[in-house]
Amino acid sequence: MKTRIFIGSSSEGLEIAEKVKLFFEKDFECFLWTDDVFKYNENFLETLMKEASLFDFGLMVFTKDDYTKSRLADFDSPRDNVVFEYGLFLGRLGKDNAYIVKDKEVKLPSDLFGISNATFSSEKQLDGTVILDENSLNESLVKLKKQIEEKVHLGVLGMLPSTVLSIGYFYNFIEPVCNYLGDGNKIVVGDKEYSQFKFKIILPKDLDSDLKKRANTFYRKKKFDPIQIPTASRNYPLYVAIDTDNDRLVLSDMPTTLNGIDKAIEMYLRKGHIGKSVEQQLLEERELRNFESVLRHLVGIDAYCKDFIEIEIEN
Repeated sequence: MKTRIFIGSSSEGLEIAEKVKLFFEKDFECFLWTDDVFKYNENFLETLMKEASLFDFGLMVFTKDDYTKSRLADFDSPRDNVVFEYGLFLGRLGKDNAYIVKDKEVKLPSDLFGISNATFSSEKQLDGTVILDENSLNESLVKLKKQIEEKVHLGVLGMLPSTVLSIGYFYNFIEPVCNYLGDGNKIVVGDKEYSQFKFKIILPKDLDSDLKKRANTFYRKKKFDPIQIPTASRNYPLYVAIDTDNDRLVLSDMPTTLNGIDKAIEMYLRKGHIGKSVEQQLLEERELRNFESVLRHLVGIDAYCKDFIEIEIEN
């Protein structure tokens, strides 16, 4: 699942926004504000607030659309509604995930001073047409892309249900099991004792059905058998299979705690229908990506976990 980016602009700035989308869509899933994002049966503000939750990053293109008089001087300024939309995405996604792509001559509201942004140059003709300096735009977008990729790689924590679930899953289950394995404990299966392990975490590709049932079906098909890992605090249920080629035990778990995300999304969307809307599907995908990102981050900074854990997507 690709990282999802929303790109907003005024009608006048749409051509530049389309160039921004073209630049990013090779590596990200990009949506323009014109891509049927907004619902006709809801008011604009309600729709915008919901849609802001569907994306990982928001980019707002500020172009020279209006004039602002400030302290007896006239300035080019962006359209008010685009500034408002940036503020909404800033509040929803945080300053690390909401960015401004602006014309260098556009005056920003004073509250936005100090916020880093990508800039480009353009020249407005007497007839109102704008000639864009595409080199300046591309140079800024290259830098912005590196910044976004860094945020994705670092797994910046967002206040999402999946963040809490992933942290709880790691510290209450994954870490204690890996500590038990890393401390040199052996596991007996049948009449054989094993000291070499691989721990596979299988992440569901969607939340379309009950994860406990899906996990049981997965283990049965892959011929995994249930065991108990007796750590110092309590026994942990896991499924194991024998890797005869490497003479090791393969442990496996599918985080059924993810069932809670589906319920949280239904409450958030105030669902009153059977089946899944596009909004619900997009939110689920975002939560699953975030759960995986947070989990990979936590595994990567723990010596035992990094040695044992492999994270795979269900197939």
